[in-house]
Amino acid sequence: MSTTHRVRPATADDVPALKSVIAAAFMADPIADWVFQDQARRQDEHHVFFGAFVDLALAAGRAETVDGHHGLALWLDVDVDAPEPEDDGGLGAAFESGLDPETLKRVADLDALMVAGHPHDRSHAYLPFIAVHPDHQGTGVGAALLRHRLADLDAAGRPAYLEASCLRNAGLYERLGFERMPQTIDLPGGPSLYPMWRDPR
Repeated sequence: MSTTHRVRPATADDVPALKSVIAAAFMADPIADWVFQDQARRQDEHHVFFGAFVDLALAAGRAETVDGHHGLALWLDVDVDAPEPEDDGGLGAAFESGLDPETLKRVADLDALMVAGHPHDRSHAYLPFIAVHPDHQGTGVGAALLRHRLADLDAAGRPAYLEASCLRNAGLYERLGFERMPQTIDLPGGPSLYPMWRDPR
């Protein structure tokens, strides 16, 4: 397969395909395994949960994809000097209407831990999710998406932050200039997230 991928901004026309891709991409993710434990509902709940972040990034952040919708990256700007937003961009309403109560509780627990571990001292670009369809993982899609955005951030002198969901993914991010932060985000009875920070080059 070609390892050349053209990265472009996502549009409203891309949304249905991107929601399907991100839902499929996280079916083997250890954090998603912990959150979405009802296998009969998991596929539908993935569409609700991850799909809500696609909508949020498109409306209030930055969503990028590649030709063929093989992958996507969702970015949100964190401005520590800006007032706290008055709402959550519709995430809560989407979750409450589409997630099982037990799943919703785990989502709330995860969110509280991630908020507590999120850097609050410097403005930065936050990557909540990057996803590559399982059929196209290992073909350079994720690296292309990251390099495209990181080049812009370097030009703007802006740092970036993410939480890697496993050490394998952390290795990819380290190759692109991210560094592991000292703490981990440990889910109760579950796996850990690995916060990572990247200063601009």
